[in-house]
Amino acid sequence: MIRCIPKGICSWNFSLGGDDHHATLEFNWGSEQGNITVDEIPFKVRKHGMLSGHWSLDRREEQVVSGKKTTAFTWTFEIQDSVDNLVLLAESTFTRSFRVERSGDVIAKIYPDHSFTRRATIDNLAQDLNFTTLAFSFWLVVLTWRRAQNNS
Repeated sequence: MIRCIPKGICSWNFSLGGDDHHATLEFNWGSEQGNITVDEIPFKVRKHGMLSGHWSLDRREEQVVSGKKTTAFTWTFEIQDSVDNLVLLAESTFTRSFRVERSGDVIAKIYPDHSFTRRATIDNLAQDLNFTTLAFSFWLVVLTWRRAQNNS
């Protein structure tokens, strides 16, 4: 289990800890880009075009993980790293919970601790899932939460 704690009461930046790993997520102000640090290794989150629906996690200008929104009207992303092709999708249109699937099998669940908080939990159901890829998946989830709040 990975605990996801916002850095402040109104912050979209997070600390993640669990499964013998630690990460921080920091959004750039006013954009959908930023930084993720995993076990003291820095990465940059880059959005590929203002309306593209494509983000990547880069280390030293090399793409490590890629995430692409599949359609304009759903919260579904195709995530690819050097090992896996994954799907990140919302559990339903009425909750903030997400799941990560590999070949149709649920390998992780991401959900808020309760309705009125940004604190969240990641249940890593597959021990072989890369923690960096999981942190990037959480980035995309936070991005959807942030967009939903900005649109309400």
